[in-house]
Amino acid sequence: MLRRPAPQPLTTVPESSIHGAPVARHGELAAATRDASYLRSPNVHADTHLHVAVFTRHYAVGSGMAGIGAACDPRHILLDEGMFFGAHELPKSHCRRAGCRVLFAEADRQRRDFAHMRSYYLLDERPGAALGLAARVRHHGRPGTVIDTEDRYLIVRLDDEQHPRRCHVTNGMEYELDPGQWVKARPVSRPSSAPAAVG
Repeated sequence: MLRRPAPQPLTTVPESSIHGAPVARHGELAAATRDASYLRSPNVHADTHLHVAVFTRHYAVGSGMAGIGAACDPRHILLDEGMFFGAHELPKSHCRRAGCRVLFAEADRQRRDFAHMRSYYLLDERPGAALGLAARVRHHGRPGTVIDTEDRYLIVRLDDEQHPRRCHVTNGMEYELDPGQWVKARPVSRPSSAPAAVG
């Protein structure tokens, strides 16, 4: 897991965000192209690259303007907030500068981990157990936020703890459907293997 601010939902107001926090959209890292609307002559190649989106509160123009910037340079590259992609989409267009490159690799790993968890724990058969980055969860009654994955485990930062912890996807876990509405990761009910009674 990278040492960086926890992902925050796309719905977060940039002014109240944490600088450098990756943007989570539909439970995964988000990417977007550069906002070239203010450039006199946009670069038709470089300005169409996808950058991993992070919240910025130190944009160099406008005395520290807040917004959504590129992970590779959040002080100088604002992103087009009108069109977001999942960080796994359009891989040939990914920015290859260090900050973006590392987060694109993290996004690919997280996507594989989430897919494995959904399959391994049969989450499609457990209503309400919706996995994703920045998802609100309760671990044994204590609320927190999913900030990363580690193989078949979620990395959760509990609200009352400074350091994140590794949590099982279903054991003692509840997922927030709507604000204040929680659902437990219910056991999967399997049909009985005993033959049905005849007569």
